[in-house]
Amino acid sequence: MEKTSLEKLQQQMIDYLLCDDEAICNKIVSQGAIDNHTRLDIYKNAYRMRLKETLDTDHDILGLYLGDELFEQMVNGYIDLYPSRYTSLRQYADNLPEFLATQPPFADFPLLSELARFERLLLTAFDAADVTRFTLEDIQDIAHEQWPGLVFHFHPSVQLAHMHWNSVESWQALKTGQAPDPAREHKSCWLLWRNRDRLTEFRSISEEEASLFHMILAGENFSALCEFLLQNHDGSENDNVTTVALNYLSGWIEQGLLRKV
Repeated sequence: MEKTSLEKLQQQMIDYLLCDDEAICNKIVSQGAIDNHTRLDIYKNAYRMRLKETLDTDHDILGLYLGDELFEQMVNGYIDLYPSRYTSLRQYADNLPEFLATQPPFADFPLLSELARFERLLLTAFDAADVTRFTLEDIQDIAHEQWPGLVFHFHPSVQLAHMHWNSVESWQALKTGQAPDPAREHKSCWLLWRNRDRLTEFRSISEEEASLFHMILAGENFSALCEFLLQNHDGSENDNVTTVALNYLSGWIEQGLLRKV
């Protein structure tokens, strides 16, 4: 379908903002003492400033970690490599973790990519869709014979993040006004979600709990969870795996992690 005159003008304007294509210059009506290029540059600078504000707002702790000079370098490089493709700025910085993981000099410091990914997961948890959550009363209504085949589902805000550096600990330090420790390799798994009060929370979780989360995400039923716990717990601990599983479930329900289907 052939573009209308308005669509052509809009595309030419975008081409100028992104690629310095000056085809639009001849379509600008001269007015006053400001020439066409200057007037267009005002729009271009405003466009880049808006994208910079978005990166700054979404990744304020990352900005603190980098400092002004490196943050400015990151912003300019990201805007050049990833022009906005969305009608909403909410998704604009989705590629920032990849940018930091692959572009020099940031790629030499893998903690930076993890910091950016953690902040994006916080955003995802915050604005995820809301649904009816599973309650402790709902557990009491489940018939005994239904338990083995029972499949649970997480609230849309629930996110899992496997980290290989002390990135979340660095984020926490900066958030409280403290200097972060030097970057070091540190494997950990973090759970992020939005609670019933619409506040975003996160906590570190054990390998066992992370495995249970992945099993639930894969659609495994309660019987499979108990079988995993049976294999994972030493018999000398004398643990009743059903009780262990129910303890996990009750904790997840109290935190608002599970949703009703």
